[in-house]
Amino acid sequence: MGLIANLLRKWNSRKTKLIKEPKWITVLQSTDEYLARIQKLKLEDHGIEVILFNQRDSSYNTFGYIYLNVRPEDELKALNLIENSNE
Repeated sequence: MGLIANLLRKWNSRKTKLIKEPKWITVLQSTDEYLARIQKLKLEDHGIEVILFNQRDSSYNTFGYIYLNVRPEDELKALNLIENSNE
């Protein structure tokens, strides 16, 4: 029993705690990479953390979308900035 308890103690001490990441929310879906990158820079300039997720087909670049994702607390601010960028 001492061996098993020792192994369990070592296992538990080496386990890393899982950090729960917040769910990211898509605020822009586009087929134009340059538009997505411009919007990403604009959001980052306003202090919003952005993940650009490219799901375009690498062979043809005509299928799929590019997504901009932000944290839930930044969703409204990001949507307002994107919406007002055309003015």
